[in-house]
Amino acid sequence: MTVSISLNYQSSLSHTFDIHVFIKQALQLKHVHEGSLEFTFIDDDYMILLHQTYLQDKSTTDIMTFNLDSLIRPIGDIYICINEAQRNSQAYQTSLDEEIKQLILHGILHLIGYNDLNDFDKMYMLDEQNRLLMLLNSSIS
Repeated sequence: MTVSISLNYQSSLSHTFDIHVFIKQALQLKHVHEGSLEFTFIDDDYMILLHQTYLQDKSTTDIMTFNLDSLIRPIGDIYICINEAQRNSQAYQTSLDEEIKQLILHGILHLIGYNDLNDFDKMYMLDEQNRLLMLLNSSIS
């Protein structure tokens, strides 16, 4: 049993870490051993289209996640907006690499059942994101 991981770049992304390895290690930490994940890196225009189509919101956002199967064996599409990630990295005074890692983890957590619909769930999800990022950064470095 394995997890299939696909990476699509519809918007250019410059990064200094191995995204594929990062995703695999994150999935191992969360005990996801089956499924198929497709990460697509897009620009504002494409994200606005997705956001409008699926959430009736005409603004951009940093990530949208779609789980097409189960929480145990996710088959999911994760769209990450590079433009929004760049704005976030400036606002949070972090590198674009760190912001992309945060968004990847955020998408994975959504696929396995985490949500951020209220303040408690947001805090719980952010704590888990930060815990995973700390573990992954120390293992990859």
